[in-house]
Amino acid sequence: MRSVLKELKILSSSLEVYMAGGPVRDWLLGREVLDLDLVVPDGAIALAGRFAQSTSGHFVMLDEKEKVARVVCKDLVLDFSQYRYAASNIEEDLRQRDFTINAMALPLSSVIPFLDDHLQLITIRNLKPTVMDPAGGLADLDNQIIRAIFRKNLESDPLRLLRAFRFRSQLDFEIEQQTWDYIRDLSRYIESVAPERVSHELRLIMNSERAGRTLHEMVQVGLLQALIHEIRSMEGMAQPGYHHLDVLGHSLAAVEAMEDLVVDPCSKFFPCGPMKNWIAENSSKIFDLKWAAFLHDVGKPSCRGEKQGRPTFYRHDHKGSDMVLLIGRRLRWPRKETIFVAKMVKLHMRAFHLLKDLRQGGPTKRAMRRLLIETGADYPAFFLLAMADSMSGCGPLKPLELDTELARLWEKVHFFYQERLKPVKTRPRLLTGHDLQRIFGLSPGPLIGKALDALEEAQVEGEVGTRDEAVSWLRDWFGSYEVAGIDVSQS
Repeated sequence: MRSVLKELKILSSSLEVYMAGGPVRDWLLGREVLDLDLVVPDGAIALAGRFAQSTSGHFVMLDEKEKVARVVCKDLVLDFSQYRYAASNIEEDLRQRDFTINAMALPLSSVIPFLDDHLQLITIRNLKPTVMDPAGGLADLDNQIIRAIFRKNLESDPLRLLRAFRFRSQLDFEIEQQTWDYIRDLSRYIESVAPERVSHELRLIMNSERAGRTLHEMVQVGLLQALIHEIRSMEGMAQPGYHHLDVLGHSLAAVEAMEDLVVDPCSKFFPCGPMKNWIAENSSKIFDLKWAAFLHDVGKPSCRGEKQGRPTFYRHDHKGSDMVLLIGRRLRWPRKETIFVAKMVKLHMRAFHLLKDLRQGGPTKRAMRRLLIETGADYPAFFLLAMADSMSGCGPLKPLELDTELARLWEKVHFFYQERLKPVKTRPRLLTGHDLQRIFGLSPGPLIGKALDALEEAQVEGEVGTRDEAVSWLRDWFGSYEVAGIDVSQS
């Protein structure tokens, strides 16, 4: 960091350089700053190149047309830009930004004396009088307001419509009414923005603690429908008596329920220690779980039917899973995340089917093993989604004990995984595929996989514990195939 600070000092003494935008806002709010936005009258790209050389940083061209470049140093990112849209001074440049709270600047020369070795401000009090604030950002910062500078500034880059809600979710500021109206009127233009840029902003929103509320407000102005057109038909679609909201309202409520569960899983689950541990160890998957909560019923409009005067949505979980794969591809989600969300959506009804077995003394070891094979070690995520789904449905026909039953099912499945399935999975196999070929004269093929799967199930059931028992058990199992007319040796 010292080499970066040294170069910043050289810049401040030899050029007209300003610190602007987000870092100034965050300093004024007392937040940690991990990136710096440096603005110069011109020559930003060449300056960034020299700065990268001097600090051994990594140069990245962000926008050659708009003359924006980035230098990535250890633990810090510096963006270099020049006056935009033919602005002749820093005040004109600031007035062309998105929101007043992002349209403030400080001369770099006035900032340098107050930076520590980690490039954090030691104090902001002495700097406040020197803040350049042509749009009234200081007052809006004090009043916690997100205010667009001009409507045309939002029109020039429609991503700014989404950024308003990102700041709303992160800072918990209010979007003032005129800005709200601008966003509502311009929401359709968000479709013209590159999906990678949209995906970045959505990730920041979903990683905040207020994603549920923020998505709800994005729906109110039509912005979320413009981004994910599949949800339009969810609005106003009535559901059976288990629910008190339409499909879209229920889905939004599920995100808020998910956020509550992530903060306090003990409010619903016992034992809650394993659930808390999974959340702590899989923080990157909370983003995906919130999307799963929002999209878990996205397949319902396509599957709507009617039985005895009541709406039905048979196989909406499977349809929704397919739709998530398309949505994730369109929004440029990483493949691994898309598959995880799609899997959670596909499985989300399974818990409620298993509750029928629970009420009759089940579910069976076989049913629990099947579930856990599909979820893997992420079975806590499956139960978080099921509970969020249940919590967001409060219709008159919902059983009062449903949440408690889900908690009991969680306890039973967790115990089965820890005491039965995990020990079998973590120990070496009693027999391998090569063993089966050698002992039973099998040829490579799908039967070997079926046999090993059946053997694992027998181990979980407690029927098999040793290698000899495994051979004997499989001999009987293969015998059932031969009785059925299947030539085992040729399978």
